[in-house]
Amino acid sequence: MLLTAIYHILKKKEPYNADLYKKSDVLPVNREITVEQAILLAKAQGYRIMAAAT
Repeated sequence: MLLTAIYHILKKKEPYNADLYKKSDVLPVNREITVEQAILLAKAQGYRIMAAAT
């Protein structure tokens, strides 16, 4: 995103407009993953997954 902003500023001589770059920060409202996908995502980020204590 930063490189895109720099490109438009330098190459196309356009002024920086922060509003153009905020749109990609918004996640879709109905984004869903399964429990298995969430566990794999957490493990990929370095978290240890443990069974819940009952």
